Amino acid sequence: MNANDFFEQYSIEIINKRTRISPISLRYIKNKEFEKIQRVKFLGFIRIIEKEFNVDLSELIEEYNEATNHTHTQNSEIELEEPKKHNTLLLFILAVILFSLGAYLLYNKYGSVEKENLNEINKTAFMPPNTDENITETAPETKLENNKQNISMPESSHQTVSKKTTPQEKAVINNTKNSQNTKTIAPKTVEIYPNERVWFKAINLDTNKTVEYLTSNPKTLIGANWYVKFGHGNITINYGNQTITPETKKITRILFKNGKVEYLKKPNRYEK
Repeated sequence: MNANDFFEQYSIEIINKRTRISPISLRYIKNKEFEKIQRVKFLGFIRIIEKEFNVDLSELIEEYNEATNHTHTQNSEIELEEPKKHNTLLLFILAVILFSLGAYLLYNKYGSVEKENLNEINKTAFMPPNTDENITETAPETKLENNKQNISMPESSHQTVSKKTTPQEKAVINNTKNSQNTKTIAPKTVEIYPNERVWFKAINLDTNKTVEYLTSNPKTLIGANWYVKFGHGNITINYGNQTITPETKKITRILFKNGKVEYLKKPNRYEK
């Protein structure tokens, strides 16, 4: 079945209902208005239609290449995609290794400081009684000066204990602050795991760089702040210690910023 026969057999409404491709894009494909549709979207829509209806529309791809002066064939597109997958996998493995190394170093650093603080506190808590106090209790009361010394000695002992405990309390407080600061570190990646083939466009809010994919393989976006628009929500996303699963067939817009996740319901200032 060629492309003309296919579009005669299936209306745009039926194709839209089964593939979720917009009627405008389907009309461009049917009328062969190739200059009005981007190459990435065109190839993605053709592959979705071929998979859903079990039809071969390779002749449309050839006509598109001729009309837009593209010499790359479908096979070369597949060959170019393989190095990207390999590079993405290497970046993901490297990110996991760096994250594990950082967690190990932080644990060793703050764990050793906490041990030292506990040891110092234990030493202070179990300090043996002052022998001078025992002597003053049994000595005869012969002079008024001795009585004054006996009264002042507990004060000096109390001062010694307070001097020793104050730096330790400060160390515990500083250690607690450092532990709290480490928990507020924003994630450095957005990991996307499609449950089925999905198109998505991502904008790095720090660099304004835009990337676009049509894939069923995992992708990792390097950076803490992203705005991502998905063709559907049948995906799983890891952002720091958060796992996001929209579970919807509708277009999904998500903002990842400073460790927080926000769903956007309609076009916004991040979309051009």
